[in-house]
Amino acid sequence: MGFYALSYLCVAVFVIATGWLVYRQMTLPVHVRWEIYPVQHETTAKVAYGGSYMEDLNWWEKKRESSLLNELKYMAPEILFLRGLWKENRSLWRVSFPFHFGLYLMIATFGLLVLHALLVLWGEDGLPAGGAARSLLDGLIVLAGWTGLILGNIGSLGVLYRRLADPELRRYSSFVDYFNILFIFLFFLSAFITCLLSDPFLQGAKAYTFGLLTGGHSLNSYVPGQSVSGGLAIVLASLLVAYIPLTHMSHMYMKYFFYHNVKWDDAPNRQGGSIEAAILKNLELKPTWKAKHVEADGRKSWRDIASSAPKEMK
Repeated sequence: MGFYALSYLCVAVFVIATGWLVYRQMTLPVHVRWEIYPVQHETTAKVAYGGSYMEDLNWWEKKRESSLLNELKYMAPEILFLRGLWKENRSLWRVSFPFHFGLYLMIATFGLLVLHALLVLWGEDGLPAGGAARSLLDGLIVLAGWTGLILGNIGSLGVLYRRLADPELRRYSSFVDYFNILFIFLFFLSAFITCLLSDPFLQGAKAYTFGLLTGGHSLNSYVPGQSVSGGLAIVLASLLVAYIPLTHMSHMYMKYFFYHNVKWDDAPNRQGGSIEAAILKNLELKPTWKAKHVEADGRKSWRDIASSAPKEMK
């Protein structure tokens, strides 16, 4: 039960830490709007040339139109395939893509393992031994798992090498950056060795996931940690789940707020609305900037500074 207890604890840390990140993001002061177009939730006609609903005559009198499909068409390639990095730095993409996509496939594999466990819990006949659904799910688990492990190991070593060999990257790399890469690499390596030597069809992974959902009841005769590499893979995977939301690696899912609350936020500021209230609240903040001409001494509010006459610089 020790492995399961560790996994439960780490999942709890992930949920609490992620909840805190979301709460903090939602309660931050309203941002200064970028107004950089195109905004991807605009209609296809507007996105094509970087337009905005605000250019329409009397736009405030019309029903606002938006497109979730256009958002997904932009975000899916950006998140899954690192499209921005592909365009700007192709050589770095070649090692960064397998690293990130390997992690995504590990997440997908775990999702498939949970689905497998739920179908087993659904009933003894939920996954018939020779059924098409059983064969398809088993095949997807093996395909996603092995592909993710291979890409993850290649990508981890590639990213580590680039950070060590590239003077520009090395200049901006901290101890934490190297630690994160090594941490993830050790997980990929231990899981790969386990699958290679003792669990090629991920039967142990299925049994452990089933045990997570049932409080430790085994799907078969599998006992967690039967091999050193298997036990290490469980420990590292659990710790990684807890560790990610405590570091900047949480950007993999927190970037949702960057896109929607900052980069693409073009909601109109209507009189008496929530945006106006947030701006008025910001005006009462008392900044402490070093620039003397701003006179942000921590005593004056933004309202005081913005409404005062500019001070002549000597």
